[in-house]
Amino acid sequence: MTEIVLKPELIKNIQKVLIDYEPANQDPILAAQYLSAIVGSIVATSNLPSDQQEEILKQILDFTKYVYDQQTQGASSEPANNDPQEAFGIWKPS
Repeated sequence: MTEIVLKPELIKNIQKVLIDYEPANQDPILAAQYLSAIVGSIVATSNLPSDQQEEILKQILDFTKYVYDQQTQGASSEPANNDPQEAFGIWKPS
């Protein structure tokens, strides 16, 4: 599993890129929509078999929910699939 360290400066830099591309991305929900579309596009064009693409997308969605839960509810939340071994990555707050 890959460890992901989500630092505030990374988030800020990615948001800046999105805002430079489209000023309306100052709205964090619109920026999140762009990021979701980018993820979907990357997975769809990965040249993997469709069943693997579907599994990767599911893992990414579960992982996104896990990070959201950690940010909103605290460190006791489990990944949505309830199996940390199946997580697409490991996220640790900075």
